[in-house]
Amino acid sequence: MTQKASQPTAASTPQEADRIRDIIFGPQIREYEQRFQSLQRDVERLQQELDRMHEELTEQDAEQNKRLQAVRRDLRQGDDDLRTELRQTAQALSFEKVDRFSLGELFVNLGTHLKTGGSLADLLTGLVPSE
Repeated sequence: MTQKASQPTAASTPQEADRIRDIIFGPQIREYEQRFQSLQRDVERLQQELDRMHEELTEQDAEQNKRLQAVRRDLRQGDDDLRTELRQTAQALSFEKVDRFSLGELFVNLGTHLKTGGSLADLLTGLVPSE
């Protein structure tokens, strides 16, 4: 009995255990390895696609920022131009319009001229500067 305990049996060596495991589980393990490799390839492909899409999105974002800056610049320039034109128009109107006091004086003179028997034609010829 002591010899049997000291001698390893064929099933107890590591190589034999691997062979038995391969016989029992071999097809399943190979199938799992194939599935795992397939999944790993899919994950790598998806990661590459994700990286490519990220780069495209970054490029589009930069382009949109450039366009937005150009639109802001154009709007700012248009706003400045409009404000300048409005200021010029307001100044021209202020310079060219007749103030209330001058208009009142003109009407008083017109009324007085008409009261004293003058004609409107005489008054109008008096307003036109002679050369």
